[in-house]
Amino acid sequence: MEAALSAVKGLLPEAVKQQLQQAIDGGLVPRSAAQHVPPELLTPEGLVVALFTAFFGFILLLLVLGPRGKKRGSTVVLTGPPNSGKTTLFFQLKDGSLHNGVVASMGDNAATVALRPARGAPKTAQLLDVPGHHSARHHLEAVLKDAAAIVFLVDAVEVTPHRTEAADMLYEVLTHSAVHRSRTPLLIACNKMDLEMEAHSVDFIRKTLERQLDAMRKTRAASIGKDAGGGGGAALGPAERPFSFAALRSKVALAPAAAKTGSLEEVVAFIAANV
Repeated sequence: MEAALSAVKGLLPEAVKQQLQQAIDGGLVPRSAAQHVPPELLTPEGLVVALFTAFFGFILLLLVLGPRGKKRGSTVVLTGPPNSGKTTLFFQLKDGSLHNGVVASMGDNAATVALRPARGAPKTAQLLDVPGHHSARHHLEAVLKDAAAIVFLVDAVEVTPHRTEAADMLYEVLTHSAVHRSRTPLLIACNKMDLEMEAHSVDFIRKTLERQLDAMRKTRAASIGKDAGGGGGAALGPAERPFSFAALRSKVALAPAAAKTGSLEEVVAFIAANV
């Protein structure tokens, strides 16, 4: 402290020093607080050192806390297993078309779309449709870092035979570090509900996925051992309780959808609420 005061003392112009002294004498430091302040700080040089220390301390605090307080990005990621209807959903939201029958994408589809939710003002959103095949998983991990929200599609007709594949991909999304840390909201869109005689109910799909994720969580915990860090397990709720979407840090909702017919009211409402 003495070295800092000496260095500042030689740099302060006499006029500035006088003005600072007048401010101190005029009650810049309240008397009630002055008795607890070291005498060397009740000088022009000490005041300058204190101000610089406080300033750089604030900058350091911002640097330390900045990454933790990082806001979510602005892109809504559409993901899910292959053939669940992601690309059909993307084009329906983009321009209301089926593009003469959509086939599974091998690359991303991106667009800024106009949304007209049933309630609230129109909004725009940046959508990114990520392929569901396994070779695209690494890319999905990268784009989830900047996701404002996630729409995860499942096939409401074929959910039972493909429950392992759907749960495996959903597990990777829910345990993603950025999704867990930022509490990124996620909607599980139960697609193909227009096939009323074949599609399962939203409640059936929720229970099916929760049971599968619970079993998967136990299997993975057993394979990595108790001392493996537990990062992914923590993201999937208390290990001593059956898995439930309601117990997760991120807000997870389920809703019916029919991308082929454009019946997407709850999907549009979810996206509009999170952009």
